[in-house]
Amino acid sequence: MDIPSILLAILIFLAATASCVILFERLGFGAILGFIVAGIIIGPHTPGPVPVRAVEQLQSVAELGVVLFLFTVGLEMRPEKVWSMRRLIFGLGSLQMLLTAALVAAYLIFAQALSWETAVLLGLGFAMSSTAIVMATLGERGELASEHGRATFAVLMAQDLWIVPVMALVPVLAHQGAQAGAPPLWQKTALVVAVLVGVVVAGRYLLPAALAYCANRRQMDAFALVLFLAVTTAAVAVDHVGISMTLGAFLLGMLLSASDFRYQIEAIVAPFKGTLMGLFFIAVGMSIDVGALREDWAALLVHVPVVLFIKVTVLVGLGLAFGLSRAAAVRTGFYLGQVGEFAFVLLGAAAVTGLLNADGLTLAMLIVAVSMILTPLMIKAGNALAGRLPQAAESAGSEDATDLQRHVVVVGYEEVGQLLVQMLEMANIPYVAFDRDISVVRQGKQDGRNVVFGDMYSPTAQTAAGLGRASAVYVTSRDMQRAKALAITLHRLYPNVDVYVRVRNLGDQDEMVAKGIKHAGTGYIESTLVRGGMLLKDLGLSEAEVAELIKEIQHNDYALVRVGHSPPAARQQT
Repeated sequence: MDIPSILLAILIFLAATASCVILFERLGFGAILGFIVAGIIIGPHTPGPVPVRAVEQLQSVAELGVVLFLFTVGLEMRPEKVWSMRRLIFGLGSLQMLLTAALVAAYLIFAQALSWETAVLLGLGFAMSSTAIVMATLGERGELASEHGRATFAVLMAQDLWIVPVMALVPVLAHQGAQAGAPPLWQKTALVVAVLVGVVVAGRYLLPAALAYCANRRQMDAFALVLFLAVTTAAVAVDHVGISMTLGAFLLGMLLSASDFRYQIEAIVAPFKGTLMGLFFIAVGMSIDVGALREDWAALLVHVPVVLFIKVTVLVGLGLAFGLSRAAAVRTGFYLGQVGEFAFVLLGAAAVTGLLNADGLTLAMLIVAVSMILTPLMIKAGNALAGRLPQAAESAGSEDATDLQRHVVVVGYEEVGQLLVQMLEMANIPYVAFDRDISVVRQGKQDGRNVVFGDMYSPTAQTAAGLGRASAVYVTSRDMQRAKALAITLHRLYPNVDVYVRVRNLGDQDEMVAKGIKHAGTGYIESTLVRGGMLLKDLGLSEAEVAELIKEIQHNDYALVRVGHSPPAARQQT
């Protein structure tokens, strides 16, 4: 393609995506369905002015967005929190896989007369749900820490763990012998363990040390490069031994969850993650063959509802058996009702081994794609049904700043910030302080203060600070231009939060007041008045005389200082 054609393709790509996302968000179905529909419109199976190729290559690149997303999910899950969910992961998740696969296989054997080998493989593939769609939707709705959010996450993690044995079953069900030169099972197991141990060692010791080195030297570009190198390496390593890339990324993120760099890491990853996740959903839409969809619509009208019904019923029943509230069990079932993206891989492997013919492969892939498209509608239906059921009280999911209410956010933990934090502690007012200097943050933590490493320009850091629920934010920095710019930004983004900013002089103060920031003030004038008053008292002036003098200087917003008037005594002499 020449340059004009490439630019036209990009223009159509962006216009279709923006229009669909805006429309479907407006209709209440969420951005994910908008991305998928945009992919159908853009894709190679629909006519258009620009031919679209290399859909599989686009999907491969876009899968990095799912990897980054699960990495950020890991940042929210400390190891002890994941361990506390072991009953849901290994119990609920594994039982869901086995029971769903058995029921789907039985349906395919008796209703479609498939061989038991093909039915079992399809049952296992259809039992898995879409990690990308479900986790993105939970994050978009802020429900990751909810009861159904935790249960949904546990089931998805269990499904990822099942990928290795399911893929190992493909040649067995196809009655193929082991490939020549293939390593024995014990060797594969040892390799998996070695890779996981390597990820743990890197995430626990090597990566934090490398990130600390970059942060201490304010080399934030190198910080980002080291981070992406580590995430990509972990994903590729676990994928090489047959484990889901997302599981490797999640493990690395979980190991960094208690790190001082957590919020800065999220801020760096967020824009890449969002863009690539959008590409992933677009690629899913592009893979849907609209022509085949028209030809097989009658079969899809039967198979898709059956698969969705089996999955939802199994999940709701098991959720109740494992102690979930009725509302949470219903939401979990409807969230996980679709078939996941791993089914595309599994179906391809089944076709290669002869377990699926070409027509069966097309129909099975359409079932997967249509179930994905229906996910936003399923979630809306599940929420509507769950809303009529008793709601369980939600417990706090963490001890982060996101749990604070009516608190103060202090931006900058140098001398002024430290003094302000001390005052807030003495007054028993909750707070969280942010600073971009990791050495300052660590010293604050050693002193027992709630100090976090992060850049408050980042939306991730703003969310982590709970600015939407804060009473006030106090900005102090030696970089005056940055302090003023940040104060203006926060004032516009959070108009209900009182923004305080320490500025250098009265000109800066006037500038901030003109921008709507009423609580801008200089540090040098008031401190000079205090010290000057002490000097005058030592020189013999009375307390009342000093107070009167200071009051005159402060009168009318420091009018004497602003216009450079002579002092009172000098004016009397003239």
